[in-house]
Amino acid sequence: MADRDKQEAKPSNQKEAIVSRIFGAYYSILPEPQREPELRAVLRGRLRLEKQDNQRNPLAVGDRVLFSQEEGTEEAIIEEILPRESFLARSSPYETHVLAANVDRAIAVCALKDPSLRPGFIDRFLSACETGNVEPHLAFTKTDLLSEETVHFASSIECLELLRDLVDPDKEPDPPLEERDSFTAESYDFLTALNYRRLGYPCYFLDLLTEETSPDLERLQEVVMAGTTLLTGHSGTGKSTLFNRLFGSGAQKTSDVSESTRKGRHTTTNPILMVLPDGGMVIDTPGIKEWGVAHLDRKELLESFRELEEASEQCRFRNCDHTEGSTDCAVQEILQGQGEEILFPERQKSLDQMLESLKSPDRVRKGDYIKPTGRMRNK
Repeated sequence: MADRDKQEAKPSNQKEAIVSRIFGAYYSILPEPQREPELRAVLRGRLRLEKQDNQRNPLAVGDRVLFSQEEGTEEAIIEEILPRESFLARSSPYETHVLAANVDRAIAVCALKDPSLRPGFIDRFLSACETGNVEPHLAFTKTDLLSEETVHFASSIECLELLRDLVDPDKEPDPPLEERDSFTAESYDFLTALNYRRLGYPCYFLDLLTEETSPDLERLQEVVMAGTTLLTGHSGTGKSTLFNRLFGSGAQKTSDVSESTRKGRHTTTNPILMVLPDGGMVIDTPGIKEWGVAHLDRKELLESFRELEEASEQCRFRNCDHTEGSTDCAVQEILQGQGEEILFPERQKSLDQMLESLKSPDRVRKGDYIKPTGRMRNK
């Protein structure tokens, strides 16, 4: 109600708009309610000087603002920044980058192969969504590249039993993963993807090269029809191709995976908000290599994991920070393998690395994860 009163009380010469793109100190804004024409704008001086908690920019794509425009000029002046209902941010110890604001949902596009799946990136994305009031979705692409053996495994009883055993503190996979001749790294990646569906995250398994639609693509198309949707992911995962399938062919350029590095080439260079014909909006982002979570504290990080969220409410003390040795801490029981269910190995690995990064923010480690117990095995 307060936000509505503020907007109703705005000066008669000020109008509301949405930030659609950022170019350094300049902004493109879309005036409401028509969202056209696109205007170039600058921040009022006092807004530039206000401290923004080490944010890279005081504004993000999707922010709603009040602006004024002098008669006879083409440039607008942003007078006020309206409160955000949601945001999606990544951060280093020195800077927070808000990718977008006022987002209803965010879709992380993740290739199952070429480039390979990166669960650590997915888990950091999910934590950022959970703490920013954004609904996360996961689109797993390039299912057409999976081997016949992986496809067969994905639909087998063995797959479901193995997924169950990996989160059961009283069971060890039998036989162990490394002793299964038919179990490959590709199968493990698919099992990792299925675990996100088990946790309740909306997941879509997609072959974007076929011209035919699929039930998962149709489900995703229905999801993005209303509100504001953000697309993110590593370069080369098929993000731009998915954009074209969802929002119209030719809307965004696509690029191939580099033959020399097997990594993607950047297609989008800056986040950009586009208005869809049906009135919805989509924010496309450049390919993201890393997703830091330095803007979260330990308690926020732990409670952003769905496996621990419910347990945190069962702690003896309402303000429990879930540190090791906390009295009657249900979260620590799960982390120590004493609950009814434990974290999937890749989720535990991600959480350990994120917690370590909060303790040693200046140290970036890749691939040197050491398992705290002998229970979890390398795939």
